[in-house]
Amino acid sequence: MKHLFSISTVLLLALVVLASCSRKSDSFLSRNYHAVNTEFNTLYNGNLALQEGLEGIRTNFVDNYWDILPVEPLAFSEEIKIANPDESDPNFARAEEKAIKAVQKHTMLIDGEERNPQIDEAYMLLGKARYYDQRYVEAIEAFNYVLQFMPDADKSKRARIWREKTNMRLDNNEIAIENLQELVALKDSIEFDKEDLILANATLGQAYLNVNKIDSAIIYMNRAADRTKDRATEGRYKFITGQLFARAGMRDSAIVHFDEVIDLHRKIPRDYYVQAFIEKIKLRDTLEMSDAQLFYLLNDLEQNRENRPWLDLIYSRKAIFYEGIDSVDAAVVAYNQSLREPNRDSYLRANNYSALGAISFNQARFEQAGRYYDSAVALYADRSREKRATTKKRDNLSDIILFESNRRSADSLLAVLAMSDIEREAYYNEYIETIKERDRQLAEQAAIEEANLAQQQTALSTIPANVPGGRNLGPPANTVDDIGSRGQGSFYFYVPTTVARGKLEFRSRWGNRTLEENWRLDSQRSALQENEDSDIADASSSETPPEYLASYYMQQLPQGDVALDSIADARDFAYYQLGVLYKEKFKRSDLAIDRFETLLTFEPEQKLYLPTLYNLYLLGVDNAGGDYAFAKAEQYKNTIISRYPDSRYAQILLNPQTQLDRTGSPESVYADLYRKYENEQFAQVIEEANEKIISYSGDPIVPKLELLKTYASGRLYGLKAYKEGLDFIALNYPGTEEAEKAAELSASAERLRIPDTFLPEDRLENFKVLFEIPAGDSNLRQDIAVKMVEEFKSIGNGITFSIDVYTAETSLVVLHNFKDKENAAELAEYLATPNRISSLPQEFTVIATDNYKIVQVYKSLNDYQQQTP
Repeated sequence: MKHLFSISTVLLLALVVLASCSRKSDSFLSRNYHAVNTEFNTLYNGNLALQEGLEGIRTNFVDNYWDILPVEPLAFSEEIKIANPDESDPNFARAEEKAIKAVQKHTMLIDGEERNPQIDEAYMLLGKARYYDQRYVEAIEAFNYVLQFMPDADKSKRARIWREKTNMRLDNNEIAIENLQELVALKDSIEFDKEDLILANATLGQAYLNVNKIDSAIIYMNRAADRTKDRATEGRYKFITGQLFARAGMRDSAIVHFDEVIDLHRKIPRDYYVQAFIEKIKLRDTLEMSDAQLFYLLNDLEQNRENRPWLDLIYSRKAIFYEGIDSVDAAVVAYNQSLREPNRDSYLRANNYSALGAISFNQARFEQAGRYYDSAVALYADRSREKRATTKKRDNLSDIILFESNRRSADSLLAVLAMSDIEREAYYNEYIETIKERDRQLAEQAAIEEANLAQQQTALSTIPANVPGGRNLGPPANTVDDIGSRGQGSFYFYVPTTVARGKLEFRSRWGNRTLEENWRLDSQRSALQENEDSDIADASSSETPPEYLASYYMQQLPQGDVALDSIADARDFAYYQLGVLYKEKFKRSDLAIDRFETLLTFEPEQKLYLPTLYNLYLLGVDNAGGDYAFAKAEQYKNTIISRYPDSRYAQILLNPQTQLDRTGSPESVYADLYRKYENEQFAQVIEEANEKIISYSGDPIVPKLELLKTYASGRLYGLKAYKEGLDFIALNYPGTEEAEKAAELSASAERLRIPDTFLPEDRLENFKVLFEIPAGDSNLRQDIAVKMVEEFKSIGNGITFSIDVYTAETSLVVLHNFKDKENAAELAEYLATPNRISSLPQEFTVIATDNYKIVQVYKSLNDYQQQTP
């Protein structure tokens, strides 16, 4: 009986305890029971998961020291996620799961107030997990719960800070600034945890930086840096403050903060320490730090073994120093040293290539500059300002690179063609020796690499497969696979020396074979090898590669006068374009004069000869080539005027710019001329355009005027005048939109190949009637047009009329859509009678539509009338 009483007592006590631990009971026992279970069970594991996820983000983050560092050294994408468990980081998902479990099992929300003192920690964990998972809207919900139901909790101020951090991620910076300012203002009136105050100031500094209010950002970042005791955080905050001062133009304050970072030395990550030196160097004042002192500092940074991971940055800064003291060769060496260092900073590499491109450009090595700019463009971020600027520089060099390559190729080819057979053979034999030496070096290097690889694979094969880190992990780091094919995998075809050796071995065994089925059969030897002359056949029998035979190259040389003329024309055009580009776009008068004067020695055709003389005259007048060129300018001028008095160049020289009227803006002048062009006043357009082209010499409007004049000339004088005008624009205004347009139109005109002979009309079915009238008589045109409209009301049958421009003196009244000549002639005679349209001339011409096109293109109506009875 006594035993039963004891059991009942224990059960009763257990029930009392359980009842007292209910989440609905606001008792001391209940609060502490749920608080302990929340803190030491669920939240402990959740915080561990959060830290693991956070470490993953930090590992993937790389600071960009080219911009002001963010307060949070974390890698976030620009994407804002919505709730989707499948896309969440497993660590953050686990942290969120633990936080939710803690809330579900241990929350004590009684009468609108949370009684469990650990639930604020659970909601903070929930908000942080969602924040780091970039689910910002849901994160704000968690932080707001703490502020709404636990306003006096330990973590309420931190929850306010984190809510504003989340608002900033949502680009609500102004809201964040307002709320954080309100919070920081309470620091003197309420108890404030020191870490919370540091975090609030740093976050506020970041918010002001986000809205580009640098002065305000400096104040709060400075406060955060001064209060923190964590050295790594202190180093980061002081570095950011130094960057802010530098951006605000407060150089001295910036240097003070970078010095404070340097003074922390080994107490902070080495990155901050080295970068602080670099920032100080950028801000140096030559009055405070001489070139010798700066050189000593850079050398000291370079020679410090602890700085090896940053040698790329140090070498690049050293190169900039060399450029500043005009030691260009030393700068090139330093830039290349920087590029050879292991480097994750693509922006630094791009800057190095861009700087090397600028140096090559200044040295007139434009093709090399183009290659450097290509490398820089590939490394700069898409849509960045630097990428756009470098791409523009590279595009400006495209024409120079193209024409320099064409010039050298043509010069080389013509030089070889001018040699005797014996000289050519000696020339190619010397070239073949360089190829053989290159192939030998590649083969030797390939053999060494293959031997090293075989040795390493043998060593790997001795490691038991069940040993951790054994053969199943592949070759160790820094093997041939890693070095020879860096960034491309270990496939041996990526190793150029191995490929070269393989080609040599294949060729020595099989000779030259085409890439097709049954290539091993002797009958499948390449057509090139089968068709070679006896010398090559003998050499092939001994398996000598054709690239090692002078005859292989000699047989590929072009033959015949037509081929030689084509090469010479291409060479002349390249020299001319280079002269204009160097003169106009790159302002390199020395190179322009060299290309133009060399071109004159080739005795080019007139379309290049005349503008070359004129450009040399301009260069001489500007004294660009010194006294020698100035003295020759008059000779060039006299040659143009005396030998080509009717050319536009002679007209320009005979009408000094100072005597011409420059009234009206170039744009308004062009607009006026264009209206006249639309009204078919082509003769007036040509005359006025000629005057304005001379008047506005050097103005960007000139190529536009030239193109408009060319259109008018084509309409008035035919295809020949049109093509001459297009060629003139393409040659004299390279690099402009009008020159590109002119080149396209000229090529299109060439492709059309409109015949200049008339077609037989016996089988044609579409004809026109032509009446010739004076071009300048506007009253006559008006009278004919009015009477034609009246007559055509009754004529019908699809017959129409137009008044077309023909030449400066003659316009054509044209009747369209006749099926045969007889009907056309009958209607023409009917309309030309005095009682119909007396202003029409009695004579007319019936012509097929196809032949009318030829007449207009070549202005050959007289020729047609003479050929047709």
